[in-house]
Amino acid sequence: STAPARTTREAHDFAMAEPTVGVCWTRNMVTFALDKPGFGLVPHEWGELHTSVATLLLSGEVGVGSCVFTEAPRHVVDRAMRLWTAKRPGLQAAHSAPHYGVEGVPSGSLFDFVLPTSDARSLLAGAAEAIGEGGQVSAMLTKLESANFRNKSSLATKLLSRTGRLANLAAAPFNVTLFLDDDTFFCPPPLR
Repeated sequence: STAPARTTREAHDFAMAEPTVGVCWTRNMVTFALDKPGFGLVPHEWGELHTSVATLLLSGEVGVGSCVFTEAPRHVVDRAMRLWTAKRPGLQAAHSAPHYGVEGVPSGSLFDFVLPTSDARSLLAGAAEAIGEGGQVSAMLTKLESANFRNKSSLATKLLSRTGRLANLAAAPFNVTLFLDDDTFFCPPPLR
């Protein structure tokens, strides 16, 4: 059985209990459907994250926690990570790496915490409301939807993604946190 996902508050309480160090990623705006076989995962959305967290866990760093901010629940994230491990058997050992003092992490999970990503649309709307421009966010996002970006997404998608990532910085579950891009690769420990 899978343990329930920790809330941001539970993660914060954990971090405040003792000094902690961790690495976090944001994998927001992912595709998944709980009612579809395999959760309707789009594999390419998870590949770089898998390499990054798996190489962290295999790097030999002791006492470094891991977390991901995403809309997907833990069991969907774990499924996506296992799908990529099947394609990269050299990273299989990461699934048995010890977790940094976090109780209730499902066996084989690559993350100590799977936390809900920030709701960027609500954050922007709240900020606009605070300065008396409440109706402007929707109009701005509609306008930005028509501006395509290089990877076929829109500028609105990029704005929401980046805003969510920035808000996640304030919700880190560790006292000291390094936020990384998905494409960060950790080198193996030196040969002894």
